[in-house]
Amino acid sequence: MPKAPAGRIVYWSQRLVEEVIDSNGIRVDPRLKSVVKVGAGGAGIELSGHERNKVTRFEIMKKVSKKLGNELVSDPDTPGPLHFVQGQGRADVTEFQRWGPVAERSLRQETCLVHVRTISRRGRRVDLCLFGSLGNLTGYTAPEGHVTGWTSSAAPAIEELVATRGARIPRFYDDESVAVEALKAALYQGAPADLSDHPGRPETRAYTIAGIESCQYAAVVYKDVTLTPGRWDFRHEPEMNGAERILVGAPLWLRAIGS
Repeated sequence: MPKAPAGRIVYWSQRLVEEVIDSNGIRVDPRLKSVVKVGAGGAGIELSGHERNKVTRFEIMKKVSKKLGNELVSDPDTPGPLHFVQGQGRADVTEFQRWGPVAERSLRQETCLVHVRTISRRGRRVDLCLFGSLGNLTGYTAPEGHVTGWTSSAAPAIEELVATRGARIPRFYDDESVAVEALKAALYQGAPADLSDHPGRPETRAYTIAGIESCQYAAVVYKDVTLTPGRWDFRHEPEMNGAERILVGAPLWLRAIGS
């Protein structure tokens, strides 16, 4: 087996990784027995301190990827709906500006928004919009102090979609429209009033945390949406122009290559 390129894990969702391990009967290390604990917060996987030291996150990544097999899709041309995806490409990370939803449909923590764009072998564009806890991000910090720039008026609807893992489509939206709003937030949040001033330059927008040039990722997909041809007119939104398929979900992990 070829040696994996050197890298650094910059995002790790312990809660989601444990959920995938538990739900799919994955034994992280055949020599060890993980303990499933059920409490007020639900089920979780626990290893003793001694056992935990034996298993690295990189090893867990490989175990989970192998166990999920074809369910962890890497080909953007794969017909949907997809449930798990993986890949490697540029990842832009921003702090998602949220406000307004009722408590039971809110994310309840500071949230990062990760955007990855891929082009399939058939030339099809696929945009990933991944929402996760800012506390799971390692080695990067959100901008401090008073920050200004464009924020989405659809933020409450986006947050509701993500908080309910796609189970609830906010009122006045459908799958396509809320996915489009999630992508607009990923591409334009923090830009000045004229959104066309910052095409392809996320580093110049407010709320941007990081641009990871080469990033391995794995994610859970909540919504897999293919836009209806002719429904959307993005001629005056250069970064949206050409959008075809949008995946909204949450990252399991991000690993920066060469960092």
